[in-house]
Amino acid sequence: MFLVARSVAPINSGTRSHFGFNYDKQGRDWKVKSCQRQSPIALWSCNTITCDVPKLKFVDYNKSLCDPLSVINNGLTVLMRIPRTVDGNQPSLCISSEGQQVFEAAQLHFHWGSALSMGSEHSLDGNYYDGEVHIVHKNASYQTNQEAGLHSNGFAVLALLIRNLEYPSIETPAMNMICKQVSSITKLDDSCPLEDSMAMQDLFVSIDSQKYFTYQGSLTTPPCAEAVIWFVFQTPLDVPKELWQNFWQLRDSRDQRVLNTYRELQDDHDRPIYRSAGK
Repeated sequence: MFLVARSVAPINSGTRSHFGFNYDKQGRDWKVKSCQRQSPIALWSCNTITCDVPKLKFVDYNKSLCDPLSVINNGLTVLMRIPRTVDGNQPSLCISSEGQQVFEAAQLHFHWGSALSMGSEHSLDGNYYDGEVHIVHKNASYQTNQEAGLHSNGFAVLALLIRNLEYPSIETPAMNMICKQVSSITKLDDSCPLEDSMAMQDLFVSIDSQKYFTYQGSLTTPPCAEAVIWFVFQTPLDVPKELWQNFWQLRDSRDQRVLNTYRELQDDHDRPIYRSAGK
């Protein structure tokens, strides 16, 4: 069973993070201009378009990434930068609706709740999940993140929904490896190398990578630029609870625990939302 309504997040006191914002109010206090394509949103199968769905092509996702791979506690999230593969190529995406443009993988990061609340940013058919992983790709046509943020196709983000279970029936070793190292980065700016190498496709071993919702939206952290093509996969990824609860122990720049790191749902403003059929 998944919660339909999310628990109210506790409000911390103190200053903002060194990034200029925090998750104390799940983004309600962020100074974001009134816009029409903000993220995250509630995704409903009954309100989706199932024809002419943009198709995903994964490039070099099957190649091992160069070492060292590390996870970092930056006070807001757990971050892992994505290097080139051992062949010297950057893992990337091609999206059918975007012609021949290439979106290069830059980093992945996490969103989570607490022992008392769910932490996914998107909801699927009324259900929240324990967390959400975002794999961020920048359009290679743009030189910088700032330039990409000015265009509706500046970024493509893959969102993997997380369930924490006592004894998952199907596990993802690469994700377990990442979550295990989170126990070593409890303090702000701590980093820890992964114990082994991995390829990007190793994160998808239990996921139907052709079954997703896709829509035009925004980044979910300030300035929340409306520059993202979102792909939210419908198959959740299961993580052992003993590993997932490592995230609940992290500390921020105020020496407070980093909990409920999600932005509240935004109005979809009747945007078209597409749903693929899967394999």
